[in-house]
Amino acid sequence: MTKTPLVNVPDSAIPEIQLIRDVNKHLLRGHRWIFADCFDGKTPTGLAVLKSRKDSVAIGLVQADTQLRFRLLCLCEEPYVRMNNLNHTVLAWSEIQLQRAMALRQGFRSEATNSFRLVNGEGDGMPGLIIDVYDHTAVIKHDHPVMERFYNHAGIAQRLQEEMPFIKNVYYKRRNDEEVKGMDIVGALQPEVLFKENGSFFASNIRDAAKTGFFLDQRDNRKLISQFSKNKSVLNLFSYTGGFSIFAAHGGASEVTSVDIAKAAIEASNRNFEVNDLKVKHNAIADDAFLFIDEQIKNKQKWDLVITDPPSFAPNQKAVETATAAYTKVFANSLKLVKGNGLFAASSCSSHISTDKFLDICRESFSKTRKKGTLVYLGGQPFDHPYPLAMDELRYLKFALFRVD
Repeated sequence: MTKTPLVNVPDSAIPEIQLIRDVNKHLLRGHRWIFADCFDGKTPTGLAVLKSRKDSVAIGLVQADTQLRFRLLCLCEEPYVRMNNLNHTVLAWSEIQLQRAMALRQGFRSEATNSFRLVNGEGDGMPGLIIDVYDHTAVIKHDHPVMERFYNHAGIAQRLQEEMPFIKNVYYKRRNDEEVKGMDIVGALQPEVLFKENGSFFASNIRDAAKTGFFLDQRDNRKLISQFSKNKSVLNLFSYTGGFSIFAAHGGASEVTSVDIAKAAIEASNRNFEVNDLKVKHNAIADDAFLFIDEQIKNKQKWDLVITDPPSFAPNQKAVETATAAYTKVFANSLKLVKGNGLFAASSCSSHISTDKFLDICRESFSKTRKKGTLVYLGGQPFDHPYPLAMDELRYLKFALFRVD
């Protein structure tokens, strides 16, 4: 069988773009982004060769409409690079990177877990490409239109089926606000996809769900919650489809309350309790979590374990100050709902909030409520969400479990 390329390369010559700053050390250390202030004037969109003075430094993708201007594919010093045949080089790069991503995860699929991230963008050397696997379904997603045009979905689907024959459906998912939300590349996406994570079942309407269909990055942290839930009343704020709630129930919680503003998410959380045949009392509440917290403080309601995992408050660096105040407020108010000697789990998915900043926010939240905390566990994203060592900003997920003293 002739292999379909994984990427689309132009028939014409790949253009060159010139740096006005020396970022060679930055790239050699493993960083994969260059921002707009390193270039002078307009830059072409799509594939380009990065030049530093007269030297060819790297091959990458240009996003001419964003401050994140250049995303590295490979350095020109890599052994497979042929400067006299750049199109062949890019094709070789794509095959090598996808094989490396699959090799890293070759032992991950199991009877207990058949959902995982197969390609994590820059963390797997394939910028702008996310591939998540949900049992027999693989979902492809991109973070910029340039990436949508660059990657060849038919080629990716072919390679996935060759290497992972259990995959029967490959679906390309676009943003939910797009007129066409996505399309089948192979097979037909089912209205509901059922998959397993650490022994628990989850059902997802992938077509309409957030991200690729589920937040796989909280896997380790959800499992941890099950180990601290026995005989406890648990409140899961910003619960989405109830991931933490399911693991709390499996861990033996006496009662679980899930709160999310989206009615569809709350209905999905009930569905997840159903597919797991859980008999634990589940209070599924479609309400604004911020207003719910305020109301429960007034009512003096408290739980043994409170989980607060709000959406990102810091979409960019400029928003960090505002986001810091927002996180501090919601964590402090959530702490008021924790019983004495209870547990509090706080999480942030804001890449612009560092781990140190996140812990400072938690300290300030405890201080504001005049409570003391003991850090029981500090975690983040699981191993199938790798990131370059030189790009700490891609260590975006922070999760902390505290005993409230």
